Amino acid sequence: MAKQPMTPTGVADKTSELYLLPDTALTAEANAVQADFRQWIKDNFTLRTEQEGYLDNLNDRIAAYFGSQCSICFTNKLPIILIYPAPPTGEYSKWTGSSNTLDVMAEGSGAPVATGTLTFEFTYTT
Repeated sequence: MAKQPMTPTGVADKTSELYLLPDTALTAEANAVQADFRQWIKDNFTLRTEQEGYLDNLNDRIAAYFGSQCSICFTNKLPIILIYPAPPTGEYSKWTGSSNTLDVMAEGSGAPVATGTLTFEFTYTT
């Protein structure tokens, strides 16, 4: 699969590409993003130097949380949306958050079945 830019359009294109994969390949991607969110992002998106540095410094717990959410979305072919406004000029702090409308249940064999949408949003404080 081709790398996409880390933009709202790039995320939409990547999820569309993923959801065309056969189930076994999609499950492998879901397992990979859950196992190492940071590396999966680096392998699948073209990142600017500052984006890669930000990703490298992401707290382990939040990276695991983001990876888990993405994994559930992948296996259920749910929408993932990125809101990424241009940063302000001058000094600022960048915040990354996720919100979702995911409703996740375990079916009879224990596999996750989910509905909803996952949204990642970058915000800035000056």
